[in-house]
Amino acid sequence: MANANGTVIVFLIKNQQSKSMTKKMILALSLFALLFSGCKKDEATGTVDTMYMSVKIDGIEKQFSAVNARWVDGGNFLEITGSNGSMEWLTITVMSENTRVSNGRYSLDTSGPNMLGIYAVTKDNQQLNVTATGGTHAPEDALNLEITRINNSSVEGSFSGAFVSVEGLNTLKVVPIANGKFKTEIKAN
Repeated sequence: MANANGTVIVFLIKNQQSKSMTKKMILALSLFALLFSGCKKDEATGTVDTMYMSVKIDGIEKQFSAVNARWVDGGNFLEITGSNGSMEWLTITVMSENTRVSNGRYSLDTSGPNMLGIYAVTKDNQQLNVTATGGTHAPEDALNLEITRINNSSVEGSFSGAFVSVEGLNTLKVVPIANGKFKTEIKAN
């Protein structure tokens, strides 16, 4: 009889330990699920959890560690910037005169809003600045931007082109820009 009671007591203790372990596992899984469900864009505030800008510049893959966007010049111009500290950055600005920049495709070669693209990098105490902008004498420069999602507080899209360095009417360097992608919050002015 003592063995039977002892066996019952051991079973009850193990059963309680099993229930306690199950509760801990459920709690851990719940916290894990909350953590990952909290990583989505918050539609109410417009915050973006994963901001990025990646691009291939002159054949080299780049991931910018800091990305942001802002409305400028009264809220119609949109500026998108990716940087790796103060040593390397890329900015695209869409300059809409009458209305706020919206979803769509933008290009230097069309009659839409003017655009400006700038890439600057400092390496071995040398700074390289290349640009793409409408109305220049450099036929090689190009900038194509597609904004796939935009609201007052976030923007997402892709870009490509060719940024140039010029001296007078002479093009000194052409830097291909390919497979550009970005997603970021738009900071308030």
